[in-house]
Amino acid sequence: MFDDMSAWSCPHDLKGICQRVQGAVCSPGMRGCELEGKVRFARDEMNLPRKPVKAAPAARDGKPALPPKRRLPF
Repeated sequence: MFDDMSAWSCPHDLKGICQRVQGAVCSPGMRGCELEGKVRFARDEMNLPRKPVKAAPAARDGKPALPPKRRLPF
């Protein structure tokens, strides 16, 4: 028997960091995500409004960090 579920990946997810909501952990459907309000998820807690969560700072490799292009909405 086959499931109707499928897998996909977000084009704004770069190693777990959202590029649309700069500096936030990628969580589909969060405030600022392009999926917000457009889709319904199978898990009810994913359908509730959620604030983005700041990602942990990346390990410094000596290069200066680029300033964020957008302000975080939290």
